[in-house]
Amino acid sequence: MLRGLYTAASGMNHELNRQDAIANNLANINTSGYKKDEMIGASFHAELYFAIDRGSRQPIGFAPLGVETDEVYTHLATGSILTTDNPLDLAIIGAGYFVVDNGVNQALTRNGHFAINAEGYLANDNGDLVLGENGPIRLDGPVEFGADGSIMVDNQVIDRLLVVMPEDESMLVKEGHSRFILDGEWTRLETAVVQQGALENSNVNVIEEMTKMIAVTRAYESNQKAIAVADQIMDKIANEIGRL
Repeated sequence: MLRGLYTAASGMNHELNRQDAIANNLANINTSGYKKDEMIGASFHAELYFAIDRGSRQPIGFAPLGVETDEVYTHLATGSILTTDNPLDLAIIGAGYFVVDNGVNQALTRNGHFAINAEGYLANDNGDLVLGENGPIRLDGPVEFGADGSIMVDNQVIDRLLVVMPEDESMLVKEGHSRFILDGEWTRLETAVVQQGALENSNVNVIEEMTKMIAVTRAYESNQKAIAVADQIMDKIANEIGRL
């Protein structure tokens, strides 16, 4: 009976983790380049029980020990494209990631909401410098971005946006809302398509997340009821059966 309490409690903890992920997804529905997260559960290793009779050990079966949060899975599907008409907003059409540098490390992102910083360099909201094929991009006038990522100032091509693709996207580790650290190698995309004056929306589907939230709430309540039933049974065992 105590094992049932622990099993139900582990289920409640996992549903709380799922609820946190769903709430974070909904909070970032308007964050450009955001990729939704999902908590993946896995059962604890089952315990094998034996019947011990005069020194012999006969297996009688496994007993499950509940559930735990195994990993956080990030869905990397692209979001819809929103036209902003801001000349410094950029969206990658199809595969690829922008490369940004915060002075400590480089990261990949699909969030193309950029601006010109105080030093005249193209940067994102966090102050990370956007990289071109020749390094940080300095802009000294009105800029135009070609569909191939080329950067033109005063009708002169000064650089090209560095758009890359990880060799293994599963090695991307989310840092913040739309920034990824890559534990692996990437290759530069020669055929990247960039749209100026547009941003990629998050890939969060509100209806889907609300449906998941309802399912999580019901699962949490079911585990609560299981604990309440187990508590009632133990109360009867201790206070009623004990009198016999």
